[in-house]
Amino acid sequence: MLDTLSIRQFAIIEHSEIHFKSGFNVLSGETGAGKSILIDAISLLLGHRADAGMIRHGADKADIHAAFSQIPENLAAHLADNELADADEPHAALIRRTIREKASKSFINAQPVTAALLKQLSEQLVNIHGQHANQALLHQAEQRRRLDRFGKLDPLVETVQQRYQEWKQQEAAWQAWQQARDSLNERLELCAYQLQEFEQAAPQDNEFSELAEQHALLASADEILSKGGQLSDALYENEHSAAALLRQLAQQAEQLAALHGNFQESAELLNQAAIYADEAADALARQLGKIEHDPEQLAQLDERMSALHSLARKHRIEPEQLGSRWQQLAEEHQRLSAESEGGENSSAALQAAEKAYRQAAENLSQARHQAAQNMAAQTLEWIRQLGMEKAQFSVHISPSEKPSAYGIDDIHFLLCANPGQQLQSLAKVASGGELSRISLAIEVACLDDNAVPHTLIFDEIDAGIGGEVADTVGRLLAKLSQTRQVLCITHLPQVAAYAAHHFRIEKTSDEHSTQTRVIPLDKAARIIELARMLGSADSETSRKHAETMLKNSRTI
Repeated sequence: MLDTLSIRQFAIIEHSEIHFKSGFNVLSGETGAGKSILIDAISLLLGHRADAGMIRHGADKADIHAAFSQIPENLAAHLADNELADADEPHAALIRRTIREKASKSFINAQPVTAALLKQLSEQLVNIHGQHANQALLHQAEQRRRLDRFGKLDPLVETVQQRYQEWKQQEAAWQAWQQARDSLNERLELCAYQLQEFEQAAPQDNEFSELAEQHALLASADEILSKGGQLSDALYENEHSAAALLRQLAQQAEQLAALHGNFQESAELLNQAAIYADEAADALARQLGKIEHDPEQLAQLDERMSALHSLARKHRIEPEQLGSRWQQLAEEHQRLSAESEGGENSSAALQAAEKAYRQAAENLSQARHQAAQNMAAQTLEWIRQLGMEKAQFSVHISPSEKPSAYGIDDIHFLLCANPGQQLQSLAKVASGGELSRISLAIEVACLDDNAVPHTLIFDEIDAGIGGEVADTVGRLLAKLSQTRQVLCITHLPQVAAYAAHHFRIEKTSDEHSTQTRVIPLDKAARIIELARMLGSADSETSRKHAETMLKNSRTI
């Protein structure tokens, strides 16, 4: 609910502070007093585009403040989530807009926000019904929202939005796979070819180092056998060998030790040396016996090592790394194969997601068709009571060109204001006054809709009407005010009489400046103002008529 509106240095308003009440608030005044300026100020406060030309002459800035209480629960939660809530009053909101020559600033509970965010959030607080062609009701999106709200279809809409998002996510995944498919197939083909090479070569862990060792041994077999034979001859094979000489020396040392015991150690060491020489000769013979000169095996080793070298060079790795590279290729091939198969899975998931969306959208569409008939009938009933007796009103639903997050329907409010004309869109055929009355009729039809903002502002909804129709407008606004705060700018006393709270807008001028003030009226002042609106504030007849109007309005 809008509790307080404070305006400083805006247009011809130097300073005005208005304390609105719950229920039906009406504002009246002479033509040119500045009633439209209030609407402009509130529009700016709600995030609409600012213009430096709105700053009062001689001032450097304009300030507009509004205090709201009892804000909707979802808005309070949104403010809290974005650290914009007042900790002491979480269901209150203080909105401020400052306009300067080059820029404007917006604040919610003293925290700076963008004008776009301010507009988004304020739509949950206030709805202005004016005579401007760009009014929300002219837009298809707003007409769709009105129908969905009337039919209480928000749960179905939320399901459609969720299914649409899931569908588009699957579609994006499918498109990404499609774009990557050629590259994926090339990588998979190359990987398969390389894997086949490795499978044919079948390199084993540590194989190359073992082959290198065997190759080195076979390549030097002749030299080893030659030098080994020479060593064997010198060590053991002839009577002048080292082993034979050591045995002779050991015998001589034993003879010497027999003559003197101090030489026993030398004799033992020489005997031990002779034994070592024999063992060395045996070991040499065993190893030489294992070595054969085998050109065929050497050629096989050359061929195998050359093949491994070639494969390693192709992959720019060392031959010793071939085993690990083989494992990497196998894992990569498995991954790429899974990705390739994932395209089929993605296609199936896409089809399932689209099917789920279209089913949800069809359910919503059927519910909309049912709600459209009831909404059109109820709205038309009120439209005719508001002075458009010959009007026709329809909520037309047609298939949309492409599905969206809001379903598969295009919603159009159609009006025929006069007999003999065809139903056409509101923007084409509805005048400002007619559009305001249609807005009022729809609001009344949606009275039990909690999604409608709690503050509704009607700007000269009574344009072009009078008499009983004006009285009907007043009664409808009063009815609306039972569940909403209603602010109405009016020229008609029949409408103003139904208000619970009445404000007069006055413009005063002197040699130096012009100012607009908003004055709350007590009962006596209301009678005078209603009498003025009837034709003469000084007429006793007008005043009595005004008293009667006030009395009668209290009986609804």
